[in-house]
Formats: sequence, structure tokens, C-alpha cells
Amino acid sequence: MALASNSPRESIETKLSYHIGWKESFSVILGGDEVTSGKPSPEIFLEAAKRLDIDPSKCLVIEDSIPGIIAGKAAAMEVIAVPSLPKQSHLYAAADEVINSLLDLRPEKWGLPPFEDWIEGTLPIEPWYIGGPVIKGFGRGSKVLGIPTANLSAEHYSTLLSDHPSGVYFGWAGLSTRGTYKMVMSIGWNPYFNNAEKTIEPWLLHDFDEDFYGEDLRLTIVGYIRPEANFPTLESLIERIHQDGRIAETALELPLYSKYREDPYLKSPLPGDNSHL
Repeated sequence: MALASNSPRESIETKLSYHIGWKESFSVILGGDEVTSGKPSPEIFLEAAKRLDIDPSKCLVIEDSIPGIIAGKAAAMEVIAVPSLPKQSHLYAAADEVINSLLDLRPEKWGLPPFEDWIEGTLPIEPWYIGGPVIKGFGRGSKVLGIPTANLSAEHYSTLLSDHPSGVYFGWAGLSTRGTYKMVMSIGWNPYFNNAEKTIEPWLLHDFDEDFYGEDLRLTIVGYIRPEANFPTLESLIERIHQDGRIAETALELPLYSKYREDPYLKSPLPGDNSHL
């Protein structure tokens, strides 16, 4: 596996030094200052393939930039795009596949060994946490979808949300006066409704008799289900949301996920800064 970046080699080495084991994962590391022309020229990818002793046509490039996609295709390589620009995936159409994030990378589609960490249609992730008072959302959860969501404000979480790709996640939800519940949640722009801002929309998998706006809600997010997607009809969107709920319901019974039901964060009072990684 090779890392080929337009950044200077020294800069690449510095960034890799912050992540234990990353440098050792690459057989070849190539910086933009080690070739005559950087991307969108194919030179850096062709040189990487040469150092790997692999035919360029047998290489798979994973890129987040448009110049990188152009370079990969010019090198006669297959290219997967992971757009760095939100809601701009159409700009990356030259790639062989466009995925929302590396969470959605399926190497078996490209003749490579599959990842072995997917379980029951879910991907375990390092738990992360977010909390705050339940707010009124767009008014479409119960009224339009028949699925009541307990929305959180994204106002103070821009940094946190930028660290996590949009998509459908699941985990445990703690309500200050009610208890702990299974939940599935979407993070992103909800393509069907084309939100202007990135939103956090948890669905607590429990039938409540009343609304609980203003109550403190704490979320422990433990797994990933799928990327955001658009749907041709409202009915197909609703069916997929219910499918996500069934997947989360089943997965959260697994010891891998069920142990987080007792996470102290779900039961402790929210601090002034009510999110952490």
C-alpha cells in the first residue's frame, strides 16, 4: 500500500508521526516534492506503482480531491472518491465510485479481501458522546414520517460533527428523568429534505406517551449502519428508517454494544460543555 500526496514529504512525515502505526502501514510514501509534477499529473501515482512493483492498471486509488481523481484516472487506475466537500459529490463523477466516507469502503467490490469488523449489518466504532436539551426540530418526524425524533441543537457541535461523517449511527440514549433507551440517529443534511445545515436527529426506539422537549438527552454512539442517501419516495425513506431501527434493535443486544448501556455518561449530569470524544 502506498501513500502519494501533493504535500511535501516532510509534512507527510510530520502528520503521520501523530498516529502510531500509520507510517508502518505503507510500503511506499511519496511526496509532491519528490516528483516533477504533482496532481492532476499522473506522475506521482505512476511512480508509486513503480516503487510497489505493480502494474498501474492493477492499482486502486482512494482520493478526496478532484485533482487526485484526475491524476488517478490519467494513470489508468481505478479511483474511489471520498469527497472533501459536503453535498458536492456530483463534482467527483469522474471517479469509478463515490462514497460518503471511509466507513463505507467495501474493498471486496474491488477484488480485495473484505474488512472483517462488520457485524450484523453494523460497523463498531470508537464510542463518542453528545448531549443537550431536546429541541423542536423541523416538525416532520412525527407529522410527516410517523417517526418521532428527539432532536439536539448542532449549534455548539460544529467541530465534533466535522470529525464524524454524515450517516446513520446507533447507540444508547439517556433521558435525565426517564432512563436509558436504544436509539438510532442520522447526522447530516438529510438529502430527501435537503437540509441547509448539518443536523442531529436521534430516534429513541421506545413508545413515549408524551413529548419531552427541554429534557437533558445524552447519547453514546457505538456503531455505524450506512451513509446518508436520497430516496425516490417518502414511503421508501420511511421503510429504510424502520429498517435502520430494526438493525439497531438487534445489534444493541450483542455484548459488543450492550455493555455501553451502563456507560456513566448516560446517567451523569450534563457538564457545561456537554460533549466529548
